[in-house]
Amino acid sequence: MPQAIRIPPDLADMFDICEGAYEQATREGYAENPAVIAAVTALKSARKTLLVASHNLMTARGFFSVRFATLRADRACRATRKACINLHAALVQAAAENRLYNRCLMLANADQDTGKQRKDTRAVA
Repeated sequence: MPQAIRIPPDLADMFDICEGAYEQATREGYAENPAVIAAVTALKSARKTLLVASHNLMTARGFFSVRFATLRADRACRATRKACINLHAALVQAAAENRLYNRCLMLANADQDTGKQRKDTRAVA
């Protein structure tokens, strides 16, 4: 009797972490970064694939059908895990870009307030 795929505990934890990080990014204003949007789209797609694989595993009959459905479900779990990791990396990068942008704004505003430009500032890569 085929059983429904169960989301591994580490993957369920990753979902929770991703959701929390995305909510924080939304609050802080850098969730509209194109890389973050692409990563969220990939995660949604992987999650849908995981749900379809779970349904296919539940409805599979016969040895080969169950084996193929199990392989697809495992592949969907790996793809979902990878999408969560990619979203986390995109959020970290967007947060760093946001902090850098905010620092640049503060320096620009400070220069405007004093009426002169800083001569000793330099770009750091």
